[in-house]
Amino acid sequence: MLDDFLLRSLLAGLLMVLVAAPMGCLMVWQRLSFLADTLGHASVFGVGLGILLSIQPVIGVLAVILLIMLIVRQSMGGRPLAMSESVLAIISNTGLAAGILLLSVAGAGNVSLEAILFGDLLATSLSDLGFIAFTVFVLLFLLWQHWGSFVAISICPEIAQAEGVPVQKIQLILYLMIALLIAVMMKVMGVLLIGAMLVIPVNAARVFSRSPEQMLLLSLIFGLMSLICGMFFSWQLDLQTGPSIVVIAAGWLLIALVAQKLNKTLT
Repeated sequence: MLDDFLLRSLLAGLLMVLVAAPMGCLMVWQRLSFLADTLGHASVFGVGLGILLSIQPVIGVLAVILLIMLIVRQSMGGRPLAMSESVLAIISNTGLAAGILLLSVAGAGNVSLEAILFGDLLATSLSDLGFIAFTVFVLLFLLWQHWGSFVAISICPEIAQAEGVPVQKIQLILYLMIALLIAVMMKVMGVLLIGAMLVIPVNAARVFSRSPEQMLLLSLIFGLMSLICGMFFSWQLDLQTGPSIVVIAAGWLLIALVAQKLNKTLT
């Protein structure tokens, strides 16, 4: 029988993997992978802002993420696939540094910077689990409603526009979903590991996929295997849970790449 905190942690991780797989696919298809790291790092500033203003940190995180996405969108002239890596790197590093400074100014002595950076999956409470479940339900509903449009603009925004897809509206919805996902996932994985779990299982799945549906399914499988194995080794070896999950995910990616190389060599 699993302890209550282990069960809550496992359920929270499963919910995150369930939504991270399709969201990660969309971000990779639209070349938004680095955006996840940028927003994750900058969300530290949102945590500090929330503590300084005596509001829920998740509200501060959402506000900062949405502001950054608006700035990036406007600076690139509304072209969703043409974001400057230099701009994202500047925002990422500045947001992280400013967030750490703001936490010290706010006197957040009871806030664990390590938990913010690397997550604290094993500390998931019932209220955290409820919030995560509600958020995942909302995200999955939006994915179900707009999946065809998301895939269409990922393949070719111009063709999607010609076929009647409201590209700007759909892109805005996706940005809002990414912001919400990162704000919630920060509690589970930490800001430094969010991008890894959105991108690594997807790239492992890409090795074996021949269609978007296959890539989505395999991303979910790789994510689940990473979560379960990472939690197991974390528990057995007394390691940090978030980093353990990411390292296991990277291991699956390496195995997938080696298998692909062997297959090409043999054929």
